[in-house]
Amino acid sequence: MPSHSLPYPLIPAPTGKANAVRRYPGASALLLACALFGVSPAAAATGADPARTVLNPPQMPNTTQYGYSQATVVATGTRLVFVSGQVGWVEGAQNDFRSQVDRAFANLAAALEAAESAPGDVVRITLLIADHDPTRLAYLVEKRRAFFGASPPASTLIPVPALYAPGVSFEIDAVAVAAAASR
Repeated sequence: MPSHSLPYPLIPAPTGKANAVRRYPGASALLLACALFGVSPAAAATGADPARTVLNPPQMPNTTQYGYSQATVVATGTRLVFVSGQVGWVEGAQNDFRSQVDRAFANLAAALEAAESAPGDVVRITLLIADHDPTRLAYLVEKRRAFFGASPPASTLIPVPALYAPGVSFEIDAVAVAAAASR
């Protein structure tokens, strides 16, 4: 087989398909994302998980220090897990911002585990923060980095005037790939 610089092996097509090549699922999405972001496929292959590839193009800010990536590509045919918004407000408990964030991330971890997934399988999160300020953002950055590690998902943070009930100050939802054992 000829050598190449792609992050996946090329597989010859079935007999009778002249000059055709079949790739691993998701290869087309990865190549398209690489073309859109101006990243070489070899540089994009930062993780060993073929179902999830994190992209942080060199012409964009390095956001991994803040606990998120610029983009995540999910392979075709991969099972996805959609986790509803998780909050950490508990009646009768301490409900300061940090406590709510900690409990919301614990709830997210429990939902991922129930779906046979894990924080490292998350490809996208949305964060809603009421009364957003630099102190809250700093804690959230710290929490994201601790929870997701070196290969964080794509992320959107949305400051909001209020969430669904008085006193609720944080909510997180997520999209993840299913763990390899359940694919």
